[in-house]
Amino acid sequence: MGFNLLEGNYNLDTHRFVLADESMVLHCHHYNAFLQRSIQDAEYIDSKPFLIGASAEAAFDQLSALFKKNIDLDRSKVASEIFRQAGFGTLDFSQLDKNGGTLKSNSSHYAVAWKAKFTSSNEAVNHFASGYLVGSFAAIYNHDLKSVSVVQSACMATGAKEDIFIVSLTASNFSIFEKRKAVKIQKVPEDTWSPNHLPVSVITKTVAAMPLLGDINGLLPVFGVYLTRMYADYYNRISFEFERQLTELVGENGPMVSSSLFIEAGHVCAFNTFGGIMTSVEWDSLIKSELKSKEDWVYAMVACVSSLGWGTWTVRDVSEKSASFEIFNDYESIGYQRMYGKSDHPISYLALGAAAGIMDLVYLGDVIDKPEFTEEFYTKLFKSDSTFEFEFESNLACGDPSTKIRVFRK
Repeated sequence: MGFNLLEGNYNLDTHRFVLADESMVLHCHHYNAFLQRSIQDAEYIDSKPFLIGASAEAAFDQLSALFKKNIDLDRSKVASEIFRQAGFGTLDFSQLDKNGGTLKSNSSHYAVAWKAKFTSSNEAVNHFASGYLVGSFAAIYNHDLKSVSVVQSACMATGAKEDIFIVSLTASNFSIFEKRKAVKIQKVPEDTWSPNHLPVSVITKTVAAMPLLGDINGLLPVFGVYLTRMYADYYNRISFEFERQLTELVGENGPMVSSSLFIEAGHVCAFNTFGGIMTSVEWDSLIKSELKSKEDWVYAMVACVSSLGWGTWTVRDVSEKSASFEIFNDYESIGYQRMYGKSDHPISYLALGAAAGIMDLVYLGDVIDKPEFTEEFYTKLFKSDSTFEFEFESNLACGDPSTKIRVFRK
């Protein structure tokens, strides 16, 4: 029987998807491309090494753990299948041997994402695949990450007909990080929430059970977007490493500058992924008939968020004027604690932007009426005088029991 990424890895108690100690979360191509572009646009930060290194770290640690536990696995095939089934495209590791080599691929999530979002690029953009490739290569052949390197010599986002990567046994040309720490996952209170008449737990279970796997080309088109089941700590590492390096450059204003970028990425995620979900055929057939009010739409969307592997999302109160969200085991906080320990400021930027995005979509954007998702509509939701405000009330990364977010009208 072949490898199946989905078998037994989603935990309904904590709403986390974990394979070999690596949390994996669903996000769309808009978020992936926007987040990377936002980081790379800051040319005063040399981001390429950590964009590759973050992926190498996650892939190496995950596959090393899998191979240690299951010594009979076909290592090259498993590495290829995780990449394909997670929606990243295709990488055929049989093209490499223990000394490395050249690997070619004609299907790439990041190339598709970049061309859809930005038309094209003047340089190679598939840093995630570069890192996954070199990290997996090291795990397959028992190499140290410090002794392997990777170069992407051709990229479909630039107009090339295929992606080409060269892997070598030479000193690493990407960031190597300190080993991440183990973090205790909190037990979620049993009486987390029970809104009105809505079967929120059923909604979460139903969406979580959807067989969301990459197709033969390693792409995962659903809800009007291309999804990936991305390593949570890839997002965390590239975000927090960017913030760390920026703070070293500009001082105490670093977190303020970086947070604005990452909150905006959360808006992009909500607009495209949540908007896509709430206007999808799947939503109409599985969920919509249960919804009697706009508040129900907020509850139902939050129930769906818990199925994405982001932790347990709840709504404590909601009206057309405001809402209170509480999140248990939010993946940004857990990742920060694993990498850097306790934070002196709230860091769940994606969650903040996404929570506000739900309110903007439902109450300002009338997503119930299936609007056209245009640039003008995005501006109306997130850059107008009517846009919802937001703030942290607590944050798990700072040592609080949970992450609480308040969203409110100006």
